[in-house]
Amino acid sequence: MVGFCMGLIVGVAATVAILRRRLIDLVTSLRPYQSRRSEIERPCLIINRWSGGGKAERYGLVVAAEKVGIETVLLEPDDDLVDLARAAVGRGVDALGMAGGDGSLGLVAGVAAESDLPFFCVPVGTRNHFALDAGLDRDDPLSALEAVTQGREIRIDIGVVGERPFLNNVSLGIYPLAVGQDGYRDDRVGTFLATAAEAGSSDDQLDFRFVTPDGREQHRSPLVLVSNNPYVWSGPPDFGRRQRLDSGTIGVLAVGLPGQDETLSVADLLRRRAFQEWSAPELRVDSPHDSVSVGIDGESMELPSPIVIRQQPRGLRLLLPRGARPGFAIGGRSVNAELETLLEVLGDSDS
Repeated sequence: MVGFCMGLIVGVAATVAILRRRLIDLVTSLRPYQSRRSEIERPCLIINRWSGGGKAERYGLVVAAEKVGIETVLLEPDDDLVDLARAAVGRGVDALGMAGGDGSLGLVAGVAAESDLPFFCVPVGTRNHFALDAGLDRDDPLSALEAVTQGREIRIDIGVVGERPFLNNVSLGIYPLAVGQDGYRDDRVGTFLATAAEAGSSDDQLDFRFVTPDGREQHRSPLVLVSNNPYVWSGPPDFGRRQRLDSGTIGVLAVGLPGQDETLSVADLLRRRAFQEWSAPELRVDSPHDSVSVGIDGESMELPSPIVIRQQPRGLRLLLPRGARPGFAIGGRSVNAELETLLEVLGDSDS
């Protein structure tokens, strides 16, 4: 009987500790962003007319933007996005925007950050994951223009890998291989699974090293995802969402463990829960090769080795429409409902 009571007490204490941790996480997600009203006079929006199968043209984005006083620049096949953005800064614009996919957003956001100008985005890409976490309506791209006309400005983090900025995530291992395949855009999951099945443990693109939080070196990991602020599981269709965009840390998910059998497939490693997750200010990745293959917000490329993936905490001034609410509540419930439930449980446990 004594043993049963002790076990019950320990179990209750552990449950309360978990609930308190979740309560702290929820209170953190409720913390308001430092915000101020946007006062923009000369905004410029760069538009990728081909992004998302031509969404910008279907929604009449150019006409809608110019109607509210936003200068528009159409991306041409031979244009360099960074050059276009810097040229706009040179003309004296006081806000930079991008209409396109997440990779394009990251490049223009990087120019805005280096120039200390506000940045806004119009979600006309295929997935628009950044717009989702920023609280924008992906089904109504034109509503994002209100960020300039009657919006507010908040400070969020921007990620940097090497010298390249990113807004969502950087991937290493199998994922960059999959992104480079011709069929990836049409069948992401199928292409990824096929690539994972074909990639051998001796593939050079899997040959990189990093140090885990316990100080051990891990190498030849089949998949590493590094995100600008940690992701939490959100279920389909997006699977990963961020509670905050200003935590000041990167999130790391590394499949495989130090000393793990390198012949195991990604599926086997996941089934065995052979992966680690942690948050950190930065992650250094070394390789015996001259370059490291990475996927940056869905675009595959090679970067000189070694690379450092890090944060610029609150380094980006983001313009949002008044109704946009950045972040995500775990479980898909409203933050307030989740908070009230936890408070009730904690109140009962303390009585």
